[in-house]
Amino acid sequence: MQTIYFVDEGQDFLQWDINEEGVVTACRPFQGWVWCGTKVLNKDIKRGDYLKIERNGIKSTLVHPVKKVKEVKACSEITMAT
Repeated sequence: MQTIYFVDEGQDFLQWDINEEGVVTACRPFQGWVWCGTKVLNKDIKRGDYLKIERNGIKSTLVHPVKKVKEVKACSEITMAT
């Protein structure tokens, strides 16, 4: 799983979590209802990239560039110490 941080250009979202299939699973701080379920088509995301996305069967490019990419573990990947 990755967290994508976007350059703040006044939009209502600054971070997306995307799973291994490239699907947005979380959006912060707002607009999760819009972006969750969106498919990110970029395979190797880097700082400065503009994400190519598919939402509701329509392909487009997001106008806000990527600020940072962070690899994170999903809750299901984390084992609890006993």
